[in-house]
Amino acid sequence: MRRPSLIVLAVISALALGAAGCSRPHTEVRTLPTGPLNQDEYEHAFNVSAAGLAPRYGVGKELPRDAPAAQQAERVRALQRLLRVWAGRIAGLQPPAPARRAQERYVAGVRGFAGDLDRARTLLAGGDIKGANRLLESGRVVSARTRADLVAARRAFHALGYDLTDLDSAPVKTS
Repeated sequence: MRRPSLIVLAVISALALGAAGCSRPHTEVRTLPTGPLNQDEYEHAFNVSAAGLAPRYGVGKELPRDAPAAQQAERVRALQRLLRVWAGRIAGLQPPAPARRAQERYVAGVRGFAGDLDRARTLLAGGDIKGANRLLESGRVVSARTRADLVAARRAFHALGYDLTDLDSAPVKTS
């Protein structure tokens, strides 16, 4: 892709860093806690849930400007796999009861974004690199449902006073 979209860049940045306050990527995928969590435990688990996923799925590296459509499509597929795994990791956390709905919406939004990327893959499969780039760079790849889930989750978490780093680096602009 000519240059990664702001949407994709935000996801990659969040997943590459993987934890609040980190200045370098983590290559180790952390084991997340099981069982009910209090707010502090949940915030920590959420903030490290993406640690190590980008290197595992090969998403952190930039493609050359002239990368073939098939190579770009494979990168989008890798991003989709990463997003689905990340969503599953978040879904496995047990937040305090007031935050459960916000978590469900966030997980739905991340999974929705992974599905929305099929539109870019379809264009790339047809060799339409420019069309895929326009779709990604403009943010039009994100469906209204995905955006609604992510915005609702962000607002709900903020209303509850949660400090979730990856939340503000969501796959779509949610502010």
